[in-house]
Amino acid sequence: MFLPFIRIFFITYILKCPTVEEEDEVKVRSPKEIAKRLLCLTYLCYAIEDEESKAQVIEFLKKDNLWDRVTDDEKLLFTKPKLTDQERVNVSWRSEAIWLLLWTIKKVDELDLPLDEVNIADIVDRLPKLMSSTKDFIESAEIRATGEILDQSDLIYRLHWATRQAELDNNVELDLNPSIVVERHYAINWVTYYADNWDDITTDT
Repeated sequence: MFLPFIRIFFITYILKCPTVEEEDEVKVRSPKEIAKRLLCLTYLCYAIEDEESKAQVIEFLKKDNLWDRVTDDEKLLFTKPKLTDQERVNVSWRSEAIWLLLWTIKKVDELDLPLDEVNIADIVDRLPKLMSSTKDFIESAEIRATGEILDQSDLIYRLHWATRQAELDNNVELDLNPSIVVERHYAINWVTYYADNWDDITTDT
């Protein structure tokens, strides 16, 4: 797995991690399902930046057959007249989950270590034009090999454990961005059916 890689970067890692399932045992979501999920997240991120566009975004998602893919928690955010500052921050971090999901369907070649926040322009460049049909994008989605996804899941688990341990140890030298790690962990757990519904995902270490 990634243990030698983690050693090289001087990141503490946990030896007794949960056993990673074999490729023929794990269930991975379909590329179309992943594409629809990241599109819903993208439009939610857009809506919180321009709250006056919420009604237009909802109308588009319904027209493009994506509204049913929006989770219950997300629908509350879409329809809430005014979000709190914390709600806006929480949604904005979903861009890191979107980047991970784009990687799983081969729209991103490789994932760097979670050090720097993703450039939103890099996400936009990989998506359909705003408020335009998403059909071709969804149809073109291609899932990565299960082994690659499991390796990434294993790595993210270890990195998340390392960031939590660093916090407990007051280790300020660890350069990983814990918020990015959490979002990647959340997204990869959804891809590998840690729970059925996006809103129910947890990021246990």
